[in-house]
Amino acid sequence: MGRLEEQDFDEKRLARRQRRKKNQLIAFISLFTFFAIIVILVCFGIGAIKKVIGEKKALQEQAALEASIENENVVIETPSDVEEEPVEMSESDVLEEIVNGCLNELTLEDKVAGLFMVTPEQLTGVETVVKAGSSTQDALSRYSVCGLVYSPKNLKSQEQVSEMIKSTRDMSKYPIFVALKEDGSSEGTISASLGGLDIPEINNSDTAYSAGTNIAAAMFKYGFNFDLAPSVDVSENGKYGTDVALVSDVTVSFTNALSDGGIFACLYDFPASTSDSEITKDELMAGNYSVYQKTIGDGSVSAVMMSNGSFPGLVSVDTPASLSYEIIGGELRNSVGFDGVVITGPLDQEAITSKYSSAEAAVSAIAAGADIIYLPENFEEAYQGVLDAVSNGKITEERIDESLKRIYRLKYADKVGQTN
Repeated sequence: MGRLEEQDFDEKRLARRQRRKKNQLIAFISLFTFFAIIVILVCFGIGAIKKVIGEKKALQEQAALEASIENENVVIETPSDVEEEPVEMSESDVLEEIVNGCLNELTLEDKVAGLFMVTPEQLTGVETVVKAGSSTQDALSRYSVCGLVYSPKNLKSQEQVSEMIKSTRDMSKYPIFVALKEDGSSEGTISASLGGLDIPEINNSDTAYSAGTNIAAAMFKYGFNFDLAPSVDVSENGKYGTDVALVSDVTVSFTNALSDGGIFACLYDFPASTSDSEITKDELMAGNYSVYQKTIGDGSVSAVMMSNGSFPGLVSVDTPASLSYEIIGGELRNSVGFDGVVITGPLDQEAITSKYSSAEAAVSAIAAGADIIYLPENFEEAYQGVLDAVSNGKITEERIDESLKRIYRLKYADKVGQTN
């Protein structure tokens, strides 16, 4: 082959090679373009699908939201934090709350001492008390008695009495009854010592109220708060004889005046101020009982003092009324309907001391239903006797609390208005 032919052959071969490379490049570009188009189409499809799904989900959420709003407009839920209105307590409920709170704080010793009403001499051991000094302070710290009862020998002058009573009340750990017996007669404690009481003759309801008003004013001025009066006596020997209507009118008016003047009134002697031990229940119902019922029903009586007489014509046992469950529970509580404070008669009287020791009388009185033990012959012996009776189970502490609740309802009655 000549040189020219070889050169022509080489040029042809080079041309074929270039065409082949060009074809390969075109094929590669076509393939790349194809795949690019596929990828673009796939991406577009996926985006379209996501958009459809998103729009569908958005529509569902919108529907749910609209349904929720619609339900909220229809359903009214009760707020969970609604503040309850306070329950209004009655005065009796408030008083019971105060009384129970006080009793919960008392020791057994203070509870038992709180059942006694004694003279300042019995409390302190001083022969005649005319002021409240260290002896009174020490005695009241040891014995938180329910009350002290004063007689004419304790009252020397207006200034002395006022200072003595104020100091005594200030020294007591708990509210205390400061008592005397004043009915406007010459035997009244103030009348017999200080005088100065303008007491009209009591012969009807008006004069009785006037007398009670003057007595209450004098007692309140000196600091006394408890009057052991008036007496209920419907007998031939009584001031008004057997006139039940008159005795009732006078008694109601007198106790009303005391109560209006801030003084506790105590009727005496139940069941009768008589030495006739054969008196019957029918006679009492027609006389004394009717007066007690009318006066008690009027609401101005704070306490009733028992007689120390025996009434075998009334009950089956010949026991002094102060120590008789049949008379205190059966007659005074049930027949007459009195649920207030019951005070024994003076337990230093011979009718009691001739048959009972001071401890025996005090324990018997509480067991019979009395609330206040009045003037035991020996105060410390009587106090220890009741304390021992509670300790050995002869008297329960609940029985003591029962009496204390009656006593403290009186003492704290004026606190109710201050609490509300």
